[in-house]
Amino acid sequence: MQEKAVFCEENRDRKALFLYSEKSGRANIRKHLPEMIEELRDCFLTLDVFNSPSAEEGAKKAKEACGIYDVLIVFGGDGTMRNIINALAPMDNAPILGYINGGTISDIGVNFGIKGSHRHAVNIIKAGNIASFDVGKINDEYFGYVAAVGAFADIPYTVRRNQKKRIGRLAYYLKAVQEAFVPDKVKGVLRVNGQEIPFKTPFLLCLSGRNMAGFLVSRKSRFDDGKFELYITKPGLFNGLLHYFFFKMRTDCYISDHFEIEIDYSEPWDLDGEKGPVGVVTISCLPRRLKIFCAEKYKN
Repeated sequence: MQEKAVFCEENRDRKALFLYSEKSGRANIRKHLPEMIEELRDCFLTLDVFNSPSAEEGAKKAKEACGIYDVLIVFGGDGTMRNIINALAPMDNAPILGYINGGTISDIGVNFGIKGSHRHAVNIIKAGNIASFDVGKINDEYFGYVAAVGAFADIPYTVRRNQKKRIGRLAYYLKAVQEAFVPDKVKGVLRVNGQEIPFKTPFLLCLSGRNMAGFLVSRKSRFDDGKFELYITKPGLFNGLLHYFFFKMRTDCYISDHFEIEIDYSEPWDLDGEKGPVGVVTISCLPRRLKIFCAEKYKN
């Protein structure tokens, strides 16, 4: 049954740019790109289209869109969206984001009620409900919903692309099972809210929003409250992974808009599924820094 679209009259006065890459996203969704573009073209004053040959060119085009376009519609996965957020976060005149998930899991989309079919995502853009959301700054980089380090953090960028295309999110879960049996340990010191807290953990997770890796982590977490939740996972079976499903008291959670973290660990932080910095970091929350079209119940 096809979803019934609701049209936003404000969109008819907005100039939009549709940004995509032929290399990004699942083939079964990419084949619908022409119809998505034509349908959205009828909703805006103008809709220009840019097929990005690389992540760098996509980021450059996103920056150039600031002050020229009112809306930037992005087709891709979490990594693509993180690349765009990283480009827009420093800008003061960023366009409203529209997101059409072409990736495997799309945690960032789920946090705004953008899930399911590409048809659903297009209808959300048409409806015009908008949410402002917090952006994280970690050293000199930015992220939209998660920064993580330790066990499982490398999964988004180490799983092979052809495997993701073949079996979808199962590729991530199979990799997680492998890593669950290889003990990992991150040692360090957390400075937050005037406290200095030494820790030893399989992995750290800094989260804005509710979802991670396709699972609900926190029902109370919000993407627009100006604060992040930092989870320090206590050691346990399967690198402490079960604590997030059955034994949540086995994780320590700190809520703040600023964290300083010193760690002795050689692998990079994962930022929305892409490689980030290595080692010592400062994480700050930029409250309601960007805007995105969202499902009606998520608008603010």
